[in-house]
Amino acid sequence: MFASNLEEGQKQPIEAKEVSVEDLPKKSPKWMASKTMALDRSPEAVRRRKIALYVFLGVCLIVIIGVLGASFGKVASTEYGSEYNIHKKELDEAAKSGGLFIGPPGFRFIKFPSTFVTVDLDRRTCVSYDGLPLIFSVTYQYQMTETNLYQAIVKYRDYYKWADTVEAAGLSAVHQSCSEFKVTEFQTKRGIIQSNMETNLKLKLEGNPETGQEGVNAVAISLQLRFIGLPEAYILAVADKQAAEEDIALAIAQRKQETTKGRTKLLTAKEEARKIKDTAINEAEVLLTEANLKAEETLFSFQKEAEALVEVKSALNLTSEGVLAYISNNLLAESSKLTVKAGEPARLSRKDEL
Repeated sequence: MFASNLEEGQKQPIEAKEVSVEDLPKKSPKWMASKTMALDRSPEAVRRRKIALYVFLGVCLIVIIGVLGASFGKVASTEYGSEYNIHKKELDEAAKSGGLFIGPPGFRFIKFPSTFVTVDLDRRTCVSYDGLPLIFSVTYQYQMTETNLYQAIVKYRDYYKWADTVEAAGLSAVHQSCSEFKVTEFQTKRGIIQSNMETNLKLKLEGNPETGQEGVNAVAISLQLRFIGLPEAYILAVADKQAAEEDIALAIAQRKQETTKGRTKLLTAKEEARKIKDTAINEAEVLLTEANLKAEETLFSFQKEAEALVEVKSALNLTSEGVLAYISNNLLAESSKLTVKAGEPARLSRKDEL
């Protein structure tokens, strides 16, 4: 061991010898403290003391900076945040947005987006009212509000669990709408079905205070039905049915056409028969009229001839045979060329009767 003595700035070596603890002189605590302070005034001790002081100040500065950093929280303008004290397990009901906020050390913000959130349900399957599976693609938008933020955090703790719940509620709303319509209506009532889906989405997300139905603390904005796929077997059946209906309609049209043609021919034949009948009646009436006139004329001629013969008979005082002879002579007189052939005995003249 070495001992140091500081006398007038000179160091003198002394002889070292082994000393036990029992051999050391017993001094008072006050004397020991004064001796310690005398030793701490050495340059090495001063340097160490300065280093310790700097380390202490650095640690204090780091702690202060850490405490200050843990006492500030930032919320973007597109977010809502609720202050949560992780030490006291307390959640602030006031929603904050767009700024830098101070709070107790170690607090944090539970954040939700304040803008529209879009969900795409692509190529999902639902069942129609008549039990047929359908493939659909739907897009809908929803939003978090300041008034719903606190309850949403209490129920779902963070944004991701809440978003999963909202997506499940939206899918449930679409399935409910599918089950309310028959498969044939998905082709003819697409607009009505989309409106029904949006109504069910609002009920699922926002709830209904009148009926006591609870929502999921979200506001439904809109819904778009982008695609509806019918089952292939149903499409083929519908195509066959449409083809059969077209064939039936064609057959009915052809039957009407042929019936019209037949009726037209019948009317034409009836009209032709009526014309022929009218013509025949007219011709018969004309012939009958002509025959009557001819008969009247002949009768009148015979009457006049008879009257003339009666007058001749009475004027000439002839008998019936004489009248016949008179007529025969007149006929022979009126003939310009007359050839008579008579056998034996021939009688050429009736002069004896005249």
